[in-house]
Formats: sequence, C-alpha cells, structure tokens
Amino acid sequence: MSTRTASRGLVIGNVWGAYLAKLSQEPLLTKSVSAGVLSIVSDVLSKLLSKQKIKSSSIFNELTMGLVIRGPLIHWFHLFLDRVVFRKARNQFAPAVVIGKLVLDQFVFSPLFISLYFILNALMLDQPVSDAIKKIRKTLVSVLVKNWSVWIPANAISYAVIPLNLRVLYGNIVSIFWTAYLIKHVGGDTECASSSKLSNHAARNNGTTAKESSDSASAQDQ
Repeated sequence: MSTRTASRGLVIGNVWGAYLAKLSQEPLLTKSVSAGVLSIVSDVLSKLLSKQKIKSSSIFNELTMGLVIRGPLIHWFHLFLDRVVFRKARNQFAPAVVIGKLVLDQFVFSPLFISLYFILNALMLDQPVSDAIKKIRKTLVSVLVKNWSVWIPANAISYAVIPLNLRVLYGNIVSIFWTAYLIKHVGGDTECASSSKLSNHAARNNGTTAKESSDSASAQDQ
C-alpha cells in the first residue's frame, strides 16, 4: 500500500514538474491549453448537473473559449495588474495592493469579461448579437452577484498568496464550477428559446395541417 502511494506521489510529482517546466518555457501557451482543457470539464459538468445531453459542438465551443479567449485574456490581465498598474509596489502581496487588484478584477474586468462571454456564446450558436445584448441587460447584475460570491474570496487568496505564474492555473481550477454555472445559465436560456421556437413552429404546422384538412373536407362535401 505504501509502495503504491509512493509510486502515485512520484507520478504526480513528475507531472507537476513537467507542467512547471513548460509553464516557464511557454507561459501563454501552457495557460491557454490548461484553460481549454478545464473548460471542457466545466461543460461536461454543467451538462451532467442540468441532465442535458453532452454535445460535441458544445465541447468544441468551450475548448475554443478557454484556449483562445479565457486563457490568454486572464494571463495578460494578471500581467497588466502586476507589471503596469502596481509595478511600483514593493510588495505585490501587501493588503492594499491585494484590495486594489480585487477592485479592478471584480468591478472592471469581470463585467466586461462576462458580457464578452455572452456575446461570443451567441456568435458560436449563430444567434444575433442583439439577443446577447438583451440577455446581458436582463441577467448581468444577477450573474455578477453570483460571480462576486465566488471570485472575491477566491481572488483574495490568489492575489494574497499565489505566485503570478500560477494564478491562471489556480483560477482555472476554481472556475471549473463557476464556468459550469455560467454555461448552464447562458445555455439554459438558449435551450428554452430553441424549444419554444420548435414548439411554436410545430403548433403553426399543426394549425396549417388542420386548416388544410378542413378545407379539403369542405371541398368534398360540395
């Protein structure tokens, strides 16, 4: 048992070491790939929680979102905070600096990023951007309140103790559950809208068929 545990620990240690080496050599690519992979996990989790069918198109969309959008944007945002906004701070982990980063993160970056997510999600589903904007106006405040309940404490820990090079990975792990919620929240309305359109379409077809049958019967009576 102890040998198996030691062997497992050795494997984990080797994987972690390889990840850190890759992170040092190619930070943007490594963070983007990890964001893409964990976005897939979030998508699958959201579908399991909502008891929806797991679709390859949805998995591909979330992979793209993590790989191309979430990973790079958050990587650059953390660099921007540390090396531009707070570059003169002697201690990046000082309470005042942590609070400043939290304010910019949650009250400037988060509303913009969540709105961008709504718009990109609509584009990937071939929906009008105007529909996404309406959805943003309707639900952004409620989503932000939920966002703050998760990310204010999570990012307080991140900015206070997590090194800059590991913040994206830490955020990706926390965001497995947050992104699952966001996918469910954004996708749920989409599913309802699609179902409603199909129902209305079917009702119109049934109405047309009934009218045609009635007209045919009247013609036969004549």
